[in-house]
Amino acid sequence: MGFLNRLLRFTLLLHMGTLAAEPLRVGVNFAIPPYVIKHQGRGIELDLLTQAFVGSGYEPRFIYLPLERTFRMLEEGKLDAIINVKPGMLKHAYLSQPVITFHNRVFTLDDRVIHSIADLKGVRVSAFQRARQILGEDFASMAAQNPRYEEVARQQSQVQMLLLGRTDAVILEQRVFYYYLAQQRESEADSGRHAPVRVRQHALFAPTHYHFAFRRATQQQWFDRQLARMREDGRYERILASYEASSSAENIKASP
Repeated sequence: MGFLNRLLRFTLLLHMGTLAAEPLRVGVNFAIPPYVIKHQGRGIELDLLTQAFVGSGYEPRFIYLPLERTFRMLEEGKLDAIINVKPGMLKHAYLSQPVITFHNRVFTLDDRVIHSIADLKGVRVSAFQRARQILGEDFASMAAQNPRYEEVARQQSQVQMLLLGRTDAVILEQRVFYYYLAQQRESEADSGRHAPVRVRQHALFAPTHYHFAFRRATQQQWFDRQLARMREDGRYERILASYEASSSAENIKASP
């Protein structure tokens, strides 16, 4: 009977601990697959964060918002953390160690060649939000001088715009672009409207190393410790591999 009482007490404590977990409100962009896949509630970055906070007393809850709004809400105290931040982008937050590396590229159709950022000044350009702050001074200068430059919250629409000829150049992370391109081509093939086009990729930007940002230093310190352990024991690479990715730049697809 004593064993049953101890088992019952342990079960109740475990249940109470689960109930007592404090929500960690994490702002993430609507969808940047394979990093964030909203309709599945998963993705490389969401899985890394969820795994890191196991046993922490925090339960990550993902709130999907336009990228620009996540920054504002974190600084207003309406979020506890956000993903994909570079040093200098926030004033009141604690940045983790680098979590993920993005490889942003310029994508055009086969009849247009881009050799430098300056070549973008005279064309219609569709970029992701905050590209001007992320991609360097030369890019920011081009954007300021180009009246046909825009930043878009929903990145799937950027690929659609390129294929439909409504923009001349798309600035997007490499894995994200090819994820949406594959979806678009599959949809067109199913509907019988498939018109093959050749997409050109232009590597004008250095890799971007992103951090996660937290409002509390204790949360950032916990995450950093767990991230280091995940890299050491192989969980980090296993999460990437589950999305057919790795931390090596050589793994990234160079052409459709």
